[in-house]
Amino acid sequence: MNKPQMIEAVKAGDVNQVQALIEGGEDLEKIDDYGWTALNWAAGRGDSVMVLLLLEAGANVVNSGRDLRTPYQIALAAAQMEVAMLLQQAEQNSGIASGRPVRPYCKAYPVQAFAQFPYWQTQQALEDDSVVYLHQDFSVTASMWLGEDVVFDRISEDWRNYCRDRLDFHVPTDLELAADYQQRRPE
Repeated sequence: MNKPQMIEAVKAGDVNQVQALIEGGEDLEKIDDYGWTALNWAAGRGDSVMVLLLLEAGANVVNSGRDLRTPYQIALAAAQMEVAMLLQQAEQNSGIASGRPVRPYCKAYPVQAFAQFPYWQTQQALEDDSVVYLHQDFSVTASMWLGEDVVFDRISEDWRNYCRDRLDFHVPTDLELAADYQQRRPE
């Protein structure tokens, strides 16, 4: 089994050893048998001190192992919210795309929630108590699937503003979803 010193020091939580290895020129991108680097392990452990140390030393913030998860995704999956936020910011600052696909999103509303929009005209007849779905592209469907059973797709800036301002619609980030899950999770 491949056991790079940097990874072992991170897993042990030995900040002094990690600092010494960095100063000694140890390769930050060495991987173990999982394909994980020291930063991946620090993310999973939720060790913000170690994560900052590795990032400042130049660790690749979007490096993924065999499981194709970046350090941010690892921290998020481990419910390490502080580290996930730190890594999300580092990803954004790096300018390197992580290659994560956009997650589809929609939110259910009673059709009456849209009645106040002055240009609301549906493409199909709906009962007053119908539930419809507002999607990330601001289209509205009778199905939860984007593009299926379209009810309204005349998207304008006024429509987007109505959805944001009156309906408080926005596509939640992974961090918002994880924080919501963490808050609702029984202890």
